[in-house]
Amino acid sequence: MTAGQLDTVINAYVWADTQIATFGPGVILAVAFRLVWRGTWRALDRIAAARETVTRSRNQATPDTQPGTDQNALHTCTAIWNTSHRKEKP
Repeated sequence: MTAGQLDTVINAYVWADTQIATFGPGVILAVAFRLVWRGTWRALDRIAAARETVTRSRNQATPDTQPGTDQNALHTCTAIWNTSHRKEKP
């Protein structure tokens, strides 16, 4: 660590020690409550985003995973082929 970083760490420790000495252990409880509160809301936001993603993917049209099983086009072409009148030349 550089001298500036060490000075910052020491100042942060002194500030935290002063706050705890002034306001008592309630500061630790308040900070812990705030961290739990923030963590809970972040988790809920991520769960909601995941739920939205799952809902969107469920609502999308699924691609045909078995090509060739739809026989309607084939039946239509066969019917047209069989009903068309072809004239053959001698």
